[in-house]
Amino acid sequence: MTDKALLDKELSAQVLTVGEYFKDGSHGGIASVLRSYSDCFGEFKFIPSSRKLTLSDKLRYDLGSLFRLGWKLLCDRQIRIVHIHTAAGGSFTKHMYYARLARIMGRKVVLHCHASSFKDWYSALPERKAGKVLSFINSLDCLVVLSASWKEYFLSIGVSHDVPVVLNNITPYPALAGTKDNGDRLKLLFLGEIGQRKGVFDLLEAMSLVRCGAVLDIGGNKMEAELRERISSLGLSDRVVFHGFVSGTLKQELLAEADVFVLPSYNEGLPISILEAMSYGCAIISTPVGGIPEVVRGNGILVKPGDAAAIAGAIDALADASVRSVMGECSREIVKSYYPGSVMASLRSIYLNVLAE
Repeated sequence: MTDKALLDKELSAQVLTVGEYFKDGSHGGIASVLRSYSDCFGEFKFIPSSRKLTLSDKLRYDLGSLFRLGWKLLCDRQIRIVHIHTAAGGSFTKHMYYARLARIMGRKVVLHCHASSFKDWYSALPERKAGKVLSFINSLDCLVVLSASWKEYFLSIGVSHDVPVVLNNITPYPALAGTKDNGDRLKLLFLGEIGQRKGVFDLLEAMSLVRCGAVLDIGGNKMEAELRERISSLGLSDRVVFHGFVSGTLKQELLAEADVFVLPSYNEGLPISILEAMSYGCAIISTPVGGIPEVVRGNGILVKPGDAAAIAGAIDALADASVRSVMGECSREIVKSYYPGSVMASLRSIYLNVLAE
């Protein structure tokens, strides 16, 4: 199903999007969102502000992108809104300069905060720098956040009530019908960056504790050697398959076949991977961090981050196919408001409100 021009050309031509490079197989949450936006905008004007490069190349790329932003705004007077997608830390600091340049050149600024670690980053800032960050946020025309809980957080640190607005993360319609025909075998799936933050090593420990005959597929990149070593040391080689980074048809097939999607993260914004799994009718096991509790409600089980025994208990509880079936249908219902048509309608309202100010 295509969603081209869900945001009409007349409005989308007035928007310049700034964010992570998302083409040529680039992956990650922000790249996934931008890829979906590019498919939905009647005209998608875009300046890439970051790319996975060496440190020296990255500095040159950042400066070049800032120059390209200024040049684009100088040449294209049709642009009225600069929509910046950012993470925390250095990404947020860098994008403050992009936002200030856009304001100097007379444009409205929408900052879209995808940062799963923003709370930790902000709380660790020196008081003076935290004050500058807060002042910057309050100068924005709009701060887009991923969930109601994230909006409440920003209000709690002093962001003005009229600045933050909730916009659901966007997830594509499922490309394949979910088969879920795995017999007596409970099929689990993890998709995400391999590392401590996403909780994949806790999941492996949980797999060594489960009583049911669960098997696990893992897709992701980074720390691959460590992951393979842990699978071997826990004696899970016959029950866990590591596919490396997955995309395209293989990713779709894994989602369609999985009974349960497991993402026991320590912090999150609102993970695209959970929304994708929900669109395929998966039951969810995750943690109550970020915006996750707002989408895992009746369609899964939430456990404390780092609690392998609780993860194992949740897996065993979902060995009951009738329970999974009810949760899977609940997932399909909840995720509807995260599909492109719904999200683009909300984004259109945000843009029009900003332009009307």
